[in-house]
Amino acid sequence: MSQRYTLKNKVGINGLGAGVWNLGPGGDPFGGPTREAIPVLDRLPMLAEAGMSFYEAHDHEIPAEDAPRAVKIAKANGLKCAMYTPSFFADPIFKDGGMTNNDAAIRKTALENAKRAVDTTVVLGAKTMVFWNGREGFDFMLAKNGRDAFKRLVEGFNKVGQYAKEKYGSKIRFALEPKPNEPRANMYLANVGEVLYLISRLDENVQPLFGVNPETAHSRIAGLDYVWDIELCLEAGKLFHIHLNAQDGQRYDQDLPFGYTEPLKDLALLVVLQDAKYKEIICFDVKAPRTDEQKNIADILHVSSKNLIWLWERALAVDRKKIEQFRAEKRATALAGYLAGCLYGK
Repeated sequence: MSQRYTLKNKVGINGLGAGVWNLGPGGDPFGGPTREAIPVLDRLPMLAEAGMSFYEAHDHEIPAEDAPRAVKIAKANGLKCAMYTPSFFADPIFKDGGMTNNDAAIRKTALENAKRAVDTTVVLGAKTMVFWNGREGFDFMLAKNGRDAFKRLVEGFNKVGQYAKEKYGSKIRFALEPKPNEPRANMYLANVGEVLYLISRLDENVQPLFGVNPETAHSRIAGLDYVWDIELCLEAGKLFHIHLNAQDGQRYDQDLPFGYTEPLKDLALLVVLQDAKYKEIICFDVKAPRTDEQKNIADILHVSSKNLIWLWERALAVDRKKIEQFRAEKRATALAGYLAGCLYGK
């Protein structure tokens, strides 16, 4: 069995995770694949070989009928499922959304898909199911009634939560993943604040099952600070899952290696997670770029993991008393200099 990446002194669950989609064929909206597509279940051994302890998948990647086989392959490779997620963006039927679709029949289909995903999550052994509502939004003004769309989201998540609770108790939790745009021009649940507000509107008996899965790049696309986004989730007690990557400004969703674009901010993020004693799995949502050859497809995971470990250990060495001293002395610039020294080893 290959050596697995772990984080020094991390509380709770250790080991890192990544999605099977991270090892994709290199296609994008402006061009087709640049590599041969690797069968999804064949990617599980590759994730293990790349040092991952956990894998993640959508329902169109590992459908319900393939779940038992995925369990066997994962077990043989020492992998566990970190999370599973229904895809409300791949099938053409959801071209204008699932839960918020103006067509009641499509909303019903989306709900049934979500319930089936709950069952598959249990089969795979994951404790978290993530919702990224990729088509929930609009491209043209007044194409949907926004108030009705929000009520449909509340109704849909209430039903999914109730289904899971009645069938599995508190065995499964849900993490909603915000994103401001792409593939829709305007997305519902565009940021952490919107997700937390939605959760506050859910029925009280299912609210404890719902939290957030923030992603570094999604916050940056929105022009927001991802450290604050994660601090907000922690303050609310709703940081159920996390996706780390990097983003070079407010562009398309790049899914670059973690630690690549803003290492000082990443260092601060890890200080926050350490101080909060974050117990859950830390996963990457990165994407092997179109320019990488097939033989190097796992480089994205190795680079992200090594950067994370490097930054994590530097975050452990940050003197928290000095941070408090700089705050008390109102020396923000000096604090920035101190963190830079921690980052660059000076």
